[in-house]
Amino acid sequence: MKLSYSLLILAASLSAAAGADANIAERYTLPPSKVYIESCGREALLLHPGVFEKQQILHRHGAFSVRHEIAARDGSEWLVLCDLATGSISREQMLVDDVF
Repeated sequence: MKLSYSLLILAASLSAAAGADANIAERYTLPPSKVYIESCGREALLLHPGVFEKQQILHRHGAFSVRHEIAARDGSEWLVLCDLATGSISREQMLVDDVF
């Protein structure tokens, strides 16, 4: 009896938690200043195919941008800056190691 009661409580709590998560996801939208965060990542990887080493959101002078550091497939490293309000790449720079 105790086992079936425990299973019933567990099932009820899991379904309630899943419903709460679904409601939050449906109500959440990104603010207009950050709408293009996913497309910025795609654009950066289209320019320099590879793997993101670091991603950083920057807020300067009221504008948001995302800075991606990419380890490209050819072994080079790139810094790509993308404007989150427009989704356009504003800067790209190859990172060079200083070898002495």
